Amino acid sequence: MMQQMNLFNTSSEVAGFKLDYLEVWNWGTFDKKVYHMNLHGNNSLLTGANASGKSTLIDALLTLMVPLKRQRFYNQSSGVEKKGNRTEESYFFGNYGNQQQEGAASTTTLRLRDKGARSVLLASFCNVDKRVVTLFQVRYYTGEELKVLFGVARESLTIERDFSEFDLHGDWRKRLTKKYNTNETKRTIEFFDGPVAYGEKMITLFGMRSDKALTLFNQIVGVKVLDDLDSFIHTNMLEELPAEEKYQELKDNFQNLMEAKTNIDKVKEQIAQLEPINALTEELKEIDIRIVEMEQEKSVAAYWFAARTVDLCDKELVCCKSDLRKLEDRLKELKVQKGELEQEQMRLTVAIEKDEVGQQIHEIEKEINQRVRIRDNRKAKAEEYDKLAKLVKMEQSPDVEVFEINRATAKREKDALQVTIDRQLMEEKRQAQNRQDEISSNIEERMATIRYLQQHKNNISGRVAEIRDEILEAVGATTEEIPFIGELICVKDDERDWEYSIERILHNFALRLVVPEKYYKQVNEYVNGHNLRGRIVYQRYQGAETIREFEDRTLKADSLLRKLEYKPMCLYLDWLEDRLFAEFNYSCVDSLADFNHLQEKAVTKEGLIKARGGKHEKDDRPEIRGKEHYVLGWDNKEKIAVLQAEVRQLQQEEKMTAAKVRKLEEDIKNAQKKRETYLTLFSKYDKFDDIDWQSCVLVIQQKQEQKRQLEEANNRVKILQEQLAGVRKEIGLLDDENNEAIKKKTLSENRENKLKERRNESNSALAQIGVVDTDTFESQHTDLLNVALEDLNGKRDTLQHEIDLALQKQRETKSRKNSDLKNLIYRFKNPAEEITMKYHDWRSDVSRLPEAVEFMGEYQAYYQRLLDEDLPGFESRFNKYLQENIINKVSAFNVFFQNWCQSITKTIDQLNSYLIGIDFKDAPKTYIQLVATKRLNVDVKEFQNLLSSAIPNIHEMNSTIDGSKIHFEQHIEPLMSRLQVESWRKSVMDVRGWYTYKSEEFYQDDGQKRNTYEAMGQLSGGEKAQLTYTILGSAIAYQFGLTKSGLDSSFRFIAIDEAFRAQDEDKARYLISLCKQLHLQLLVVTPSDNIHIVENDISYVHYVERKGNCSVLYNMPISEFKAERERSMEV
Repeated sequence: MMQQMNLFNTSSEVAGFKLDYLEVWNWGTFDKKVYHMNLHGNNSLLTGANASGKSTLIDALLTLMVPLKRQRFYNQSSGVEKKGNRTEESYFFGNYGNQQQEGAASTTTLRLRDKGARSVLLASFCNVDKRVVTLFQVRYYTGEELKVLFGVARESLTIERDFSEFDLHGDWRKRLTKKYNTNETKRTIEFFDGPVAYGEKMITLFGMRSDKALTLFNQIVGVKVLDDLDSFIHTNMLEELPAEEKYQELKDNFQNLMEAKTNIDKVKEQIAQLEPINALTEELKEIDIRIVEMEQEKSVAAYWFAARTVDLCDKELVCCKSDLRKLEDRLKELKVQKGELEQEQMRLTVAIEKDEVGQQIHEIEKEINQRVRIRDNRKAKAEEYDKLAKLVKMEQSPDVEVFEINRATAKREKDALQVTIDRQLMEEKRQAQNRQDEISSNIEERMATIRYLQQHKNNISGRVAEIRDEILEAVGATTEEIPFIGELICVKDDERDWEYSIERILHNFALRLVVPEKYYKQVNEYVNGHNLRGRIVYQRYQGAETIREFEDRTLKADSLLRKLEYKPMCLYLDWLEDRLFAEFNYSCVDSLADFNHLQEKAVTKEGLIKARGGKHEKDDRPEIRGKEHYVLGWDNKEKIAVLQAEVRQLQQEEKMTAAKVRKLEEDIKNAQKKRETYLTLFSKYDKFDDIDWQSCVLVIQQKQEQKRQLEEANNRVKILQEQLAGVRKEIGLLDDENNEAIKKKTLSENRENKLKERRNESNSALAQIGVVDTDTFESQHTDLLNVALEDLNGKRDTLQHEIDLALQKQRETKSRKNSDLKNLIYRFKNPAEEITMKYHDWRSDVSRLPEAVEFMGEYQAYYQRLLDEDLPGFESRFNKYLQENIINKVSAFNVFFQNWCQSITKTIDQLNSYLIGIDFKDAPKTYIQLVATKRLNVDVKEFQNLLSSAIPNIHEMNSTIDGSKIHFEQHIEPLMSRLQVESWRKSVMDVRGWYTYKSEEFYQDDGQKRNTYEAMGQLSGGEKAQLTYTILGSAIAYQFGLTKSGLDSSFRFIAIDEAFRAQDEDKARYLISLCKQLHLQLLVVTPSDNIHIVENDISYVHYVERKGNCSVLYNMPISEFKAERERSMEV
C-alpha cells in the first residue's frame, strides 16, 4: 500500500519537484512588465472573472511543460479546441480583439505588440532537498519567422535579473553561460534550439517515465470525463516501445538480403536471356568456320582444277604437235598429186577450148556457176529472213509487195517496242521496285513497333515512347508516376464507331506526359541537358485543384467524354477529368444538320471536326486512319494484333510485288529480244532482191538446157568433157581431202592455241593463288582424277556451283540467325517494363554492351562473368547475410514483442499495486484494479503466425543444402512483404492493442470483487467522474515517477483549469482527496463562485483582473484572501 501523506497542508516540506514560481513577460494580454505567480511549492488557486487572463497563464505553463505543439491544446477551459484561435504567435503579439474598418468587409486583429518585441516564459521547480529545475523559453522574431530558444537551469532564474538585457546577437546568452556555468564538468544552465532535446532533458530531471508524462500533463489541465477507458489505458498508461525502430532495423538487414536476392534473381534472369544469345553466337561462330572452310575449299578446288588443267593441257599439246606433223606431210603429198592432175586438166581444157562448140559450152558453164552462187547466197538469206519473220509472226517467203509491207511493219513495231520498254515496262518496274522497298521498310517499321509494344503495355511507340523511357531511367520514376495521358483513357467498347474521330481529337493531347511535382525539376534538368533526337510535350502536375463543385458539369448525352473510360487506380483522375472537360467536351453528332447547328466543338463519325474559332478539319490520309496509329488505352493487345495482321498482309504483298518485278524483267527481256528481231528485219534486209532466189532458178534451168543441146551436137567434145570431168572429179576428191586435212590442221592449230591459252590462264591463276596443298582435296574427290580435259571445266563449274549453293545456304542461315540475335539483343537491352520495374539498374548494367552482332564476344564475356563471378558472389553474400544476420534479427524481433507483452503485464501489476492504496469509495471502502485480457484480431493472429513461422528450426533448416534459402523464401520473405503495408504494420506491431482493458472494483477489507467496468457508458455521471479521476491518478503516479524508488526524483505538480465547473461538490472533493493521497501540488483554476470548495486546501490565491486591453496579476496568501473577503462581506 502506498505511503499516505497530507499533500494539502501549507508546508512546502514535501517530496518531489513542485512549482515554486511562474513568470511571464509579454505573453498574451500580460504586457510590458514581468508578472510573477508565487506558489512556493504549495497548493494555489488561480481565479478571476471570465476573459480576465486565467487561461493565458495556464497556457504559459502548458507551453513550458509540453514543448511540442502537436501535444498541447490551448484554452482547454472553453470546452473545444478553436483551431487557430490561440497560438504561440497570438500570445506573442498579445492579440486582444478584432476591429472592422469603416467601409471594409474584413476585420483587423488588434495587438499589443509588434515583431520588435520579445517574450519570455519561466517556471522554477524545487524539491525537498532544495534541488532546483528552472524551465525557460525566449521568443523573438527574425524576419517573418518566430524563433524560440529553449533552456533548462539547475538554479533559480528570474526574468528581470537574467533576461532583461536580451539582444538578437546572443550576447545575453553568453553572459548567462559565463555567470552560471562555472563548473566545466557539470553545467548549471543549458540551451536547446529545438523542443525535442528540451523535453528529453526535462523528463530526465523530473524523473518522468517518458514523454507521455508531458501529454498527460496537457490532458489533466482540461480534465474531462473519459469516453473510452480502454483507449485511455492503451494510450496514456502503457509505454509505446519502439516497434517501428525495431522493424526498420530488421528491414535494413532484410533490405541488404533482398538486394542480394534481387541481384541473384536479376543475374539469373540475365543469364536466362543471355543463354540463347550465347548459343546463337556459338552457332554463328560455327557457321563462320564452315563458311571459311567452304571458301577455302572453293579456293583449293580452283587451284586443283587449274593445276590439273595445266597437266592435261601439256599432255594434249604433245598429241597436237604429233597430229600437226602428220597432217603437214599429207598436205605435201596431196599438193604433188593435185599438180599432176591439174596439168592433165589443162591439157583437156585446151583441147576442148579449141573446139567452137566446146568454147560456147565453157561460157555457159561459167554463167551457170555464177547463178548458182547467187541463188545459194539469196536462199540462205531467205531462210534466215523466214526464221526472223516466224519469230514475230510475219508472213514468210514474201513477194516484193509483202516484203515492203513487212519492212514498214518492222520499223513501226521496232519504234513502238522501244517506247513501250522505256516509258511503260521500265517505269512499271521502277515503281514496283520502289513499292517493294517501301513494303520492306513498312514491315521493318511495324516489326520494330510490335517488338516495342510487346515490351510495354500501352499503345504509344516510336521515338516519343523511347524519350519517355530515357526520362524514366534518368529520374528513377515508373510509368504509373509519369504516364502518357493516352495511357489513362480509352474509348468504351460499345462506342468503337466513334474511335477514329475521338483518336483524331485527342491524339496530340494523348502524347503528353504527366510529370508530378516530385520529379518536375529532375525531368526539366534531363530534358534541358540532353539532345532528345525527337519531340516531347509534358504537363506539370501540382495536385488537382478542381473547381468542379462550383461548375455545372452535367454532360450532354452526345458528349465525347461520355464515350471515354478511365484507367482504374489512376493517380491523376481528377486533374484529367478537369482538363478533358475544359478542352475536349465535344458533341458527337450523327448528322450534318446537327453539326451545322452547333457553333463549336462538334465532330461526326466520319471525322469532320469543328473546333473553336470556326476552324474545321478532316484528315483522311491512309497513314492517319489506320488503327496502328491509335494511341489511346492501357492495353495494346488489339493494336499488336492489328499490326501483326498488317505485317502478314504486307508480307503477302511483298511476295506479289517481287513476282511482279520478276515478270516485268522477263517482259522487258522479251520485248528487247523482239525489238532486236524487228531491227534486224528492217536494217539487214533493205531490198527484195537480197532474198529473191527463185528468179535465179529459172535462169539456171535455161542455161543448163542450152548446154545440154550443145553437148548432144558434138561427140568429140563430149569425150573430152567426160575425160575432163573424170580429172576434175579426182581433183575434187583431192581438194576435199586437202580441205579436210587443212580443216583438221586448222582445228589442231586452234586446239593447240586454245590449249596453250587455257594452260596460260591456269598458270596465271596458279600464280595468283599461290602454293596450296591439294592432297586432302584429291583424297576427298578421287573421281575427278578420271575426268578428261574436255569435261574438266564442267566438273569444276558443277563443284563450284555446289559449294556456292552450300555457301549461300550457310549465309542465309547466318543472316536469319543474325536477325534472331538482333531481336534477342534488343529485348535484352530493352527489357519488358515489369523487368525494369523489378530491377531498376538493369539498363545501366547493359548500357555499355554494343548492339552490333560483330561484338558478341562482349556479351559472351559478360555471360561468363555472370556465371563464374557474379552469381556465386551474390549467392555467397545472400547465404552469409541469411546465416549471420537476418535469422538472428528475426529472432530478436520476436523477443522484442515477447518482452513488450511482459512489460505490459508488469506495468499493469505496478499500476494495480498503486491503485490498492487509492480509496475509490468510502462506504464501504473499495479500490480499483486494471485488467488486461488478450484480444487478438485476425490481423494480429496473422502477424503472430508469420513471425512464429519466421523463427527457424536450425536443425531442420541445416538438414538440406538450400534449407536457409527455402526458409527465407517460404517464411521470412512473406513476413517482410506483409509488414511493408504501413497501416497493417502499425496496427499489428502495437502490442498494447493485443489486449482489451477494463477496471474491476474490490472491497478493501476482504478483497472480494464488487463490480467490473468495461465501458464508461454503463456508469452514471458521478461514477464516470470518480472512475476517471481514479484512473488518471494511477496514470499520474506511473508517468510522473511516483512509483519509482526515491520520492525526490518524481514530479508532483498538476494544474486543472475550470475543474469544478460542471461537477457536484462531492466529486470535486473526491478529486481533492485523490490528490492528497497522491501527494500532488495542485494549481486550481476556477471562478470565484467555486472557491469555497478548495479554500481550506490551498495556501495562496492568485487573482487575475482585466484593465483595459491588458491583464494584471495579484498574489496573496489564503489567510489574507479570507480576511479581505470577510471585510468586503461586512461592508
